[in-house]
Amino acid sequence: MHVAVVANPVGAPTRAVTLIQDACRVRGWPPPTVRETTVLEPGARQARAALSEGAELVVVCGGDGTVREVAAVLAGTGVALGVVPLGTANLYARNLHLPFRSVPRAVEIALDGESRDVDLGRASWGRPDGTVGSSAFVVLAGIGHDARTIELVRPGLKQHAQWMAYFVPAIVTLGSPLLPMAISRDGSPAERRRVWCVLAGNVGRIPLGIEVLPGARVDDGLLHLAVVAPPRVVGWVPIALKGLLHWPGHVPGLDYSTARSVRVETDVPLTIHVDGDEHAGVVWLEGTVEPRVLRVHHQRP
Repeated sequence: MHVAVVANPVGAPTRAVTLIQDACRVRGWPPPTVRETTVLEPGARQARAALSEGAELVVVCGGDGTVREVAAVLAGTGVALGVVPLGTANLYARNLHLPFRSVPRAVEIALDGESRDVDLGRASWGRPDGTVGSSAFVVLAGIGHDARTIELVRPGLKQHAQWMAYFVPAIVTLGSPLLPMAISRDGSPAERRRVWCVLAGNVGRIPLGIEVLPGARVDDGLLHLAVVAPPRVVGWVPIALKGLLHWPGHVPGLDYSTARSVRVETDVPLTIHVDGDEHAGVVWLEGTVEPRVLRVHHQRP
């Protein structure tokens, strides 16, 4: 088995890489090739190099952003992706039921876990000057105040407090005024709404067992959408309880749906996020899903 490792140095991957090297030796496999990411080359180039060298399994040691970069390259190739979660929130790993608190166990699953073909999201966006950006996503893309929350997180706090770093910025933005947007699903006529945010996700589980997109599965071939528009600040209470306690039924200010594509347009430039990475000054966001194009190693829940 030819294994390649793509490691984000921010996640302090030395132990994980050593464990992978040792495991390959024990299994009688060739020594894995190891490449670190950089700010300018966050994973895609390293994944392409691994493919060109005949890698049969690419293991990411890092967070959701690094996983996304590598997944975009591996999609459609049949080459498996293993994940050793070393990021801030590790949302994709949580939804694959990977043990993000045990590096040895995560390494074991990354190398020997059950293979599963899963979906991959694709996002594109535009700015008023006509420039367009695009990215894959493994977790979700969003537009509105949730992206503004991510934008406000201090990098130092994010590194030390992990996902709790998002708590204070989230409180700050809860009372922000609703934003006018036009939302179109699967090419249907646009619906104009005033919303706090719109989310389009591949998976729906976040820390504390909260489900922001109930029923979302990594292999169902659908985008799961949430339009969040609490009528007032106290409207966040039932929304939060639904996510935390998995309340059935509808709560005011929270609408779920599914689609294969979605387009959101805004009247003023806003910030979006794709797997937690923000992009400012955006006036439209599109999301689509590619069903079962990515092979991953996971463990059963």
